[in-house]
Amino acid sequence: MYIDKNGLNLTRSVSDNADGTQDMGTAENSVTSDPGSWPISPDTPSWGPPSSSGGSVNDPGFWPNSPNTPSWGPPSSSGGGSNDPGFWPNSPNTPSWGPPSSGGGNNNNSGSNRPIIIVPGQNTCPSCSTGSSGSSASVRFLHAAVNQPAVSVRLGNRTVINNMQFGNYTPYYLDNNSQSTLVTVTNTQTGRVLFQRSINFAGSNAYTVSIVNDGSGITLFTLTDNLCNYRNSGCLRAVNLSPNSGAVDIFLSGYGRIFQSVGQFNVTGYNGISQGTYRASVSEALPCSSNNAVIMADGYVECNNTRIAIMDSATLNVMNGVTYTLYVIGLAYQFPSLQILALESDLVY
Repeated sequence: MYIDKNGLNLTRSVSDNADGTQDMGTAENSVTSDPGSWPISPDTPSWGPPSSSGGSVNDPGFWPNSPNTPSWGPPSSSGGGSNDPGFWPNSPNTPSWGPPSSGGGNNNNSGSNRPIIIVPGQNTCPSCSTGSSGSSASVRFLHAAVNQPAVSVRLGNRTVINNMQFGNYTPYYLDNNSQSTLVTVTNTQTGRVLFQRSINFAGSNAYTVSIVNDGSGITLFTLTDNLCNYRNSGCLRAVNLSPNSGAVDIFLSGYGRIFQSVGQFNVTGYNGISQGTYRASVSEALPCSSNNAVIMADGYVECNNTRIAIMDSATLNVMNGVTYTLYVIGLAYQFPSLQILALESDLVY
């Protein structure tokens, strides 16, 4: 596609590589619901607010709440809004990537019935770094299937995410199965199974499982998230999950075109990137093999008298010894538009 100038600043340089694996191929998250409290005036009955003097339905507290109704709201009568994770209202302490447990947040649930969430700076799998065959695998999910419904995902017999929408991704979950794990993806609203397959997740490894387009339906695309072997730089790779973009080029400010002609479901090798903050951009693949011939300007890139629009840019903060993957998702020149999503892999290690 040919365009005129507009909007962005970048620079130039080198690199390109290819590698990666593809695997084409549910548990309860317990949450303690704390209703909270607000000061109550002497005229306010303990079971609800004073009645509205004008009778307006717009007055706060028009309907009294029972003592068992949390202050953050009763369940939605509409069956769940598309923007509400998990269909059920969540307390302020409930993360958006998981639903309240069906047991009403009872803390007596067995730990084996709840996913273990690995958050930054927390290593709940000490044996993972030893390479022990008995250690758990770590698995996270990314919804990259355009124009597909919000989904719920089961990892084995645990529901690890409910109402995940396009562009959303989860933290890592531990998978303790010694053999293959059944991954089930369902339509959140209808409950219909959209995809189901067993995947081998090797102990001590970390994986990102992407939900991607497969004709009119979905399939799964699995990548192993390796540790970064560089102490004095970060590790960066890219993968193209767009169903219509064709091959793309990836650019990084200060480095220029860092990945070249990345086709659908292609994964690049890792490049070492110095610690710092960068602007990552994506365009259609340029018709030139030499990076020295690439001219970068505001909103477009050019070589051999061919000018191509930059379709999306994102800020990337790189730290030494940390692994990053640039996921290209969405549709080229359509909606939802093409975008770069940068995911850090080392949160699990």
